[in-house]
Amino acid sequence: MLHNEERHLIIQALNHHIPVKEIAECFSVNTSTIYRLRKQMEMTGSVETRTSLRGRKPALSNDDIVHIDNLIQQQPDITINEIMDTLHLKVSDETVRQAVLKLGYVYKKKSLHASEQERPRHSIEAKKLGGNVFRRTAQTTLCFSMKAGSIRT
Repeated sequence: MLHNEERHLIIQALNHHIPVKEIAECFSVNTSTIYRLRKQMEMTGSVETRTSLRGRKPALSNDDIVHIDNLIQQQPDITINEIMDTLHLKVSDETVRQAVLKLGYVYKKKSLHASEQERPRHSIEAKKLGGNVFRRTAQTTLCFSMKAGSIRT
């Protein structure tokens, strides 16, 4: 891979009308690289490496994050699943949770108190109930609030 300095030197050599084969031999690259750099210079005005095209693209766009922020401001007790359903997001709940944290919000998980759970306390009580133990999973309500001292942009 050519460094940016070498790329600029190749373009300077092209501007001085040095033959492409000679430039390619001098920089130990193929002639197609020279033509590609010349085309890139004509199209974009730069021969810098394009690092913005690298890596994995984010699952949530900037618009999605703005919509999530607006939803939380309108309804602070909204859940992650409700955010996903309202905005029709095709991402995991963990992705939405991370976006919420990046926005500077914190949330509290409110689970059922022990007295509200429908389950026997001991295995003896479970046997009295016929051996079938039904456990209700804790429902999660998220209450969003801003972190103390954090600034959202």
